[in-house]
This record gives sequence, C-alpha cells and structure tokens, in this order.
Amino acid sequence: MVRHFTILIFLGVYSISNVVGQTLGSPIKHPLVLTGGFGELRPDHFHAGVDLRSKNGQAGDPILATGAGFISRAIIQRDGYGRALYIQHPDGRTTLYAHLSAFMPILQAHVDTIRYASRREEIDLVFEAGQFPVVRGQILGTMGKTGRANGVHLHYEVRDKNIHIALDPVQNGLQIRDRIPPVFRGLKFYALDDKLLPLFETEVTPLRRGKAFRIKGDTIQLGAWRVGLGISVQDQIAENRFRTGIQRMTISVDDELVYSFVIDRVDFHLNRYINAHLDYSEWVRTGRGFHRCYQIPGNRLPFYPEMKKAGLITLSQNKARKVVIQISDASGNKSELLFWIKRASEMKDPPPRLFQYRIPFGESFSHSDQDIRLSIPAGAFYETIFFQFSRQESEDGEVFYQIHNPETPLHQFMTVAIRLPETTDVAQEKWIGVLTDNAHLVSCGGYIKDGQVVFKSRQLGAYQLMIDTLAPVITPLQERLEPDALSWSFRIRDNVQSADHIRNLNWSIYLDGQWVPGEWSNQDEVLTIQSDKKLRVKAKDLVLDVWDDRGNRSRYQGKINH
Repeated sequence: MVRHFTILIFLGVYSISNVVGQTLGSPIKHPLVLTGGFGELRPDHFHAGVDLRSKNGQAGDPILATGAGFISRAIIQRDGYGRALYIQHPDGRTTLYAHLSAFMPILQAHVDTIRYASRREEIDLVFEAGQFPVVRGQILGTMGKTGRANGVHLHYEVRDKNIHIALDPVQNGLQIRDRIPPVFRGLKFYALDDKLLPLFETEVTPLRRGKAFRIKGDTIQLGAWRVGLGISVQDQIAENRFRTGIQRMTISVDDELVYSFVIDRVDFHLNRYINAHLDYSEWVRTGRGFHRCYQIPGNRLPFYPEMKKAGLITLSQNKARKVVIQISDASGNKSELLFWIKRASEMKDPPPRLFQYRIPFGESFSHSDQDIRLSIPAGAFYETIFFQFSRQESEDGEVFYQIHNPETPLHQFMTVAIRLPETTDVAQEKWIGVLTDNAHLVSCGGYIKDGQVVFKSRQLGAYQLMIDTLAPVITPLQERLEPDALSWSFRIRDNVQSADHIRNLNWSIYLDGQWVPGEWSNQDEVLTIQSDKKLRVKAKDLVLDVWDDRGNRSRYQGKINH
C-alpha cells in the first residue's frame, strides 16, 4: 500500500479512498462504437478486449486514461499490439491501450531517446510508479492502426491483478447502451460414436418466431445414438452495424441443465485452446464461428461451470427430447432457441474414414522416409486424429507433401524436414519450406541440416520447397521527400508472405548517416518514417535498406527536396 500512497500524493488529485476500487471510465472522448467485443471468436484466440471505432476513420483521436494510476509499461512492436501502453491502477487492475499512433509528448520523448540511443525500433519498457503518473481522463496518446490492426481503432483491455487474465471491459466500467438481444445464426448436430469421435454432422437454420427462435417443424430426427451441438450466434451492439460474440450460453435437455459456458475472462496462457472450443473445420472452410458445445479431451478452457455427460445428448426413438438453448450478452440481453430431437428409425452407415495413421489423443507422431521427416509432439492434437499423408507431384514436376489437412488445428508446432534436390546450382540458404494456402505460398523459413530444409509450422496442409532469390520491392508513396512533411511512407512487398512466427522483412533507415526508426503497418504493408524534425529539416539524403530472411536486399536512396 505504501507504493500506491506515494503515487497518489504525487498526483495530488485522488485520495486512497476514492481510487482503490475506482470505477473505470471511457478511453475515448467521442461516443462509444464497438467494432469488436470481448471473448469474440478469433483465429487461434478469444478476443481479450474491445475494439472502439475512431470518430471519422482517421488516426489522431485522443486516447484517455480510464482511471488514476501510473504508466507501468510501454511497447512498440511491428505485430500484435503495435504501439501500446499499460496503466497500473491502485486496486491491482491494469488497463491496456493498443494500436496507438503516438504516445503523449513526455512519454514519446522518453521512448524516442531510448530508441535512438539503442538503434532499436521495437522496445519494451517497464516504469516505476513515480515516473509517469496519470489521472482519469488524461490524454495518453492518439488512436492509430499500428501492429496487427485492421483499420484505425483502439484495442482496450482490462487485466486482473494477475496480469495474464483479461476481464470484460463492459463489466469493468465501460458504459455501453445495448438493449438488443443476440441472435442464433446456425445450429449443428454432430453424431458421435461410443468413443466420442465424430461420424457425421447435420446443420439446420434457426428461425425467429416473435422474441424466440425455433427450427422448421420443431422436431428433428437423426440417425444417431448420441449428438453434440454446435451453435453459431451473433450479437449486435446498440444500434450500429457491427456484430460481436456472446458472453453466456446454457443448454437444458428435458428441463435439466447439461451444459453452460461463461466467457467473462480470458487467460492468455490458455487462449489457443479456443481451437478446441470452436468448430475449427467450419471456421477454416467458411469463416463462420460455431461454439462446439460438448467436451473433447484436449479442451483445457475453464469456461464451463456446468458439463454433464460431456455435454452430449443421447437419443431415443420412443421419446423426443426437449432442448432449450439460452444465450446472453454482456449487457444481460437474452435469446432462446427451443426444439425437440429424437433418434430416427433408420440408422445410416457413416461415411468411411480414409487415413494412413490413427493418432490417439495425447500421443506424439513421427514419419520418416528418404524425402521427408515429420515430427508432431504429444499434445498437438485436441482429440484422436485419423491422419492422412501423401507425396504428390504436379505436371510440371513440382513435388509437395500433403500433411493431413488445414481443417485440423495444431496446438503446438510440428517440425518438418524436406530433402533438397540432388542437383541444384542454387545456394542452400536460398531454399525455404512453404505452405500452399489457397493458391498462396506462405513461407515457414527454415535452415539447412544434413541436406534437408528444416522448418516449423503450426498449420497442417500441403508443403513444398521453394527457392527465394527475389529481393523485396520498395515503392515510395510520395513523389518527393519534402522536409516539412509530417512523414514519408514506402510500401514494401516481398514475393512470398510469411507465417506469423517468421520475421521475414527487416530494414534500416538512415538520414545523412544517422539511424532513425520507422513505423510498420501490417494491414497496408507500409513503412512510415517520422524522424525528429530537427534531423529532417537539415538532412540531405535518405537511405532505406530492406532485406528478407534469405538475405535478398533492396535499397532506396533519395534526396531531401530542400
């Protein structure tokens, strides 16, 4: 408590009694419009905060401290949060403000001093309580789209005392006026065998009837002994066009509660287990998010206060079972879907499983032949997998390896080693392992060992080797380098995109021989240079070097237009 007392005396505004346990406010001045909700289904993770729209689609909206405290951390990174800062509050909570275009001047100056001195664009700084104290409503910086951001917005999080736990901001002070209940978009039935492995699936479309939802005919008959449910939902926040996810769901069978989930906190250590919660195959095929409402062995998420018989529904020919599904958003708006289900008199044989290997849940897998070595660690799969593997050759002689299919998630990295061609005049370091993803090549990088290209990936699919000798392309986005311009921008593109775990593009920027930082936008593939004005107005030459992870280099040299 001494630490907090010292901070508050420095601020000279709040006392212990009205800051500890304070109600957090809004991080922006203009009306709140959510474009992304807490706990929303995202690729490989639950959304751990809320996304707040800019006032007019442009960078520069002021970002406000939602409560008193001190800036405990500031980061600048190419991916992820981009330019972001953390405020620690006296009650132990932490708030995070991400994708900023700039920090407040005093913090920006401090950060820039360290960046220039260390010649590092990416930084991660931790501060003591007295360095940067803040009061509620203080401007922290400006909204932007740095890091992995789609458009200008603020990503705002509230963290628990355990910094690895994110809490729902709507339940922690963020005032959202929302009276619109969520809606059901899709309903799936997964027929399962006695070992709870999928046999086939059927989908029906929920229909709105008044304030509730039903299905056509009210009763569905399935040729299965037991089923699990998959449910697609959307929630409209207030009166805007954006749709987000829900917070709670319950499933009752014959008036008995058998399943529920509550997503009001996200543990970053467990976040990737979202791939065991959702219907991953449907997500890859169509982009639709279905909550898989039954337990599979590899799901370690703590969201399920009620789970009877793994959430499964056993079916009978003699009696239709009544199923009621209720969903609600963070504001307490609710919707209900009611239907009946029974076992059909005719039981069709499930489609045959085509596979080369059966990998039981919890076991590792390896394959090795003269061309390829494959190693998948234990715990990489969430359930038993009927694994397919094949070597294929195209008409023009290209060889690729089909490592199962991309509709199956991997929790951990697999290691792949593919043998180099016996005759090649290309330097070994120019070879990379690539994933063919919907006709696009995604580099996984790699290194050479024992005549093989060895690389890691966390995605299944078709892999092959590729020669990368092409340098990145630098395109100036202004005709001339004007010294009084706020910034200079360059689009940088490589011939092959890279997987998330690979840092493919690198660069260095010099004004008259002095290093300066750049700002990278993943969405636009644009590098922006906002050097110190004193340097820019005096400089005569700009040199930008760009290279990829295979060492292919490009250079831009420009004269400042004084």
